Amino acid sequence: MEKNITKVKILGLEYSISCKPEEGEQVKEAAKFFNQKLKEIRQNTNLDEGKAAIITGLNISNDYLKNLSSTNDVIKSKPEFERLTSEIKNHIKSLSKVDD
Repeated sequence: MEKNITKVKILGLEYSISCKPEEGEQVKEAAKFFNQKLKEIRQNTNLDEGKAAIITGLNISNDYLKNLSSTNDVIKSKPEFERLTSEIKNHIKSLSKVDD
C-alpha cells in the first residue's frame, strides 16, 4: 500500500501526516477543522495548548457520537418508512381502480 506524506498546520506548527495518497485532501480538511475548533477553545478559555487540544478532541468526539446515534436511529426507522410507503402505494393503487 502506497503511503503519502501530507503536511498540515495546527496552531502555526507544521505536522507531517502519513496517509494514503487519495486521503491527503481529507487529512488537510480534518486538520483545518481541528485547528479552527482548537482556536475557538483557546480564544474562549485560558487553557494551555495541551488541555485545549484534549477538550477540542472530546467536543469533536461527542459531536461525532451524537451524529452516529442520530444516523443509527434513522437506519432503525427505515423498515417502518418502507412499510408506510408500501401501504401508501397500495392505497393509491386501490383508489386508481375505483376511478376506472
